[in-house]
Amino acid sequence: MAQFVTLAEAASYLGVSKTTLRNWDKEGKLKAHRHPINRYRVYDLADLRFLRPQASLLPEFDAPPISEEPTPISDLRSVKRLVARLHSILRDTDGNSDIIQRFDELTKLLFLKLIAERREEPIFEGRPGETPEQYSQRIRNAYQEQSVRFPNIITKGFALLSCSEAAIRQCGAALATVSFVGARFDVKGVAYEEVIRDTFDKSDHQQFFTPHQVVSFMVSILRPFLNGVIGDPACGTAGFLAEVKRTGVEYKKLIGLEIDERLAWVSGMNLLLHGAEHFDINYLSDGGTLGPQAKPYFGQLNAILTNPPFGSDFSDVKALQEFTLGKGKASRRRGILFIERCWSLLKDGGIVGIVIDEGVLNLPSAEDVRKFILDHFDILAIISLPETAFMPYANVNASVLFLRKTTFQGRSSEVFFAKANNIGRKGNGDDDTIYDESGKERPNSDLPDILEQWQRKLAGRLVTTTEDVFISDVSKNLKGDESLRLDFRYHHPSRNRSKDLLGKAKHPLYSLADLCEERNDSLIPSSEMSGQVILYTGLANIEPKNGIAHQVPTPTASLKSAVKRYEPNDIVFARMRPNLRKVALMSFPEGGYVSPECAVLKIRQGKDGHPLAKPEVLAVILRSDLVFGQIMHLIAGIGRPRLNTSDLRKVLIPLPPVAVQIEGKHEYEGRLSSARELRAKASALLYEADSLELTAVEELARKVIEE
Repeated sequence: MAQFVTLAEAASYLGVSKTTLRNWDKEGKLKAHRHPINRYRVYDLADLRFLRPQASLLPEFDAPPISEEPTPISDLRSVKRLVARLHSILRDTDGNSDIIQRFDELTKLLFLKLIAERREEPIFEGRPGETPEQYSQRIRNAYQEQSVRFPNIITKGFALLSCSEAAIRQCGAALATVSFVGARFDVKGVAYEEVIRDTFDKSDHQQFFTPHQVVSFMVSILRPFLNGVIGDPACGTAGFLAEVKRTGVEYKKLIGLEIDERLAWVSGMNLLLHGAEHFDINYLSDGGTLGPQAKPYFGQLNAILTNPPFGSDFSDVKALQEFTLGKGKASRRRGILFIERCWSLLKDGGIVGIVIDEGVLNLPSAEDVRKFILDHFDILAIISLPETAFMPYANVNASVLFLRKTTFQGRSSEVFFAKANNIGRKGNGDDDTIYDESGKERPNSDLPDILEQWQRKLAGRLVTTTEDVFISDVSKNLKGDESLRLDFRYHHPSRNRSKDLLGKAKHPLYSLADLCEERNDSLIPSSEMSGQVILYTGLANIEPKNGIAHQVPTPTASLKSAVKRYEPNDIVFARMRPNLRKVALMSFPEGGYVSPECAVLKIRQGKDGHPLAKPEVLAVILRSDLVFGQIMHLIAGIGRPRLNTSDLRKVLIPLPPVAVQIEGKHEYEGRLSSARELRAKASALLYEADSLELTAVEELARKVIEE
């Protein structure tokens, strides 16, 4: 009686892959039987025993048969998994290759896959009777045909597919099982991100991938201005230019400038795959766009979209003398020089969207850069990106500047400011999605709302002002201010509202230092109070905005860092992330200890022996817009932004008579009481609704049973 084994068991027994067995079945070399119920392939063990000694003589051919439908790939995670698989194949089969060589071969194979899909040619699928040698040679020939067809794009150094036959066969099998039709992003850009991110010396050119969410957003913002010759002076994989083509922008020509020859090659292939017909990608070996080879392009571009390598220094002393922002300097940040170079490349009235380091907008060392921007451009918009925007490959606070080249100075008045807290991308690079009430998936991103408000501005409609979107008169805000700051925080409307309120104050203004003294009684509990339990209030134990804090009994052994002592009726002000407004009156019957990231404030006494301010009133005011508007532009730091104690001491507080403070306190407590009553009513209604739903269910069940 015949004994049958599964496909996986047969493959393991013969030492070949399951795909190979499927191909042998199709080609008649080893016919499979079919299970009578599920119709899966099964094999007669006697046949396998007979064939096993000869299995090594049969061609091991891993390309899948034509009949198998490829799986569509439409998300970044799937692309990354595929790229990792291809890279592993190249590493394991071509052990003498380095990572750059593997990237080259991977790029060639991806290019061939993508261009074949455009023509609806299943190039990587196996053909009946084709040997491994014939398969790999056919793939090599196909790539070489493209090299001959596009010699200006696929230059001599990249004209041949150089990986081994085994690599071609195994990579081909992997590529044949997937389809990139419908992918909404730069596939080769993702490949570059995955394979090269740890390869290049980061001190050289600071290459890293621009997330497709940022690329799409920047192109959408400038869409009404894009025409004529559109360029990217640091084009990388040409993600911006490819997006211009993909979204149907009408242009005369696309121009990319790149300091890395390999990326110039990739850029050309990317545009070719996107169907671009009029484009020119230029490899500039001598300093790239910042060197002398860029001069022929001066004044040639109508629009620029770019994310330059702003994290490294340019130290070509001779080339620096050609820059207003580089003259007389031994080195200057590349991103700073790219701002000036974009101005040179643009025609008069030309538009640029450029990603820059946040420090360019606010650091004292970049005042000359901000003066250059104000003197040479109209500022259209400044969009602040979250610090996770380029993670995990770069952890940097960045903004996007949208500027128009002008020969007139001081024209930037109504500037559109926005801050994106989410861009639809997680810190690990994966897509960040959320679901609406109907279960429909959408990106967790603020960019669509920002774009909508920007489009309202362009249409002359009213922009909805929020904490994260506003229009500000930069010229007015900077009048008499030599810092020339251009960052989101500095021009936030709460700052101006606070200034207006202080200007209208009917009562004397006192600095916080005049009203309070700061307690700085600090110690390290684990070493100075060993074996005890203390009442501790960490940052997590202070609720945002509502003034509620909690004392938590905490073993001192768990507190390795310093803490500060507070006493009853002290005010605790969290300097870490002060935008959360974690300020609380410590009205506990006994004191305790608080995180060192907090300022502990004790209200001073007046000549009459009474506190200068009512603690309950001052604690509330310190959570208000009046105070927040005074400090938000002073918050420093990237990952853990905080307010310096010296800046906190300078906060101005109007001090009315005690009777007015008491009256304000009663009114505040009355509003809090009303709010609590509303919440109680809302909770009761929710409970009633839940009960009604449960009753409806049980009544229906009872009716069905009893009637």
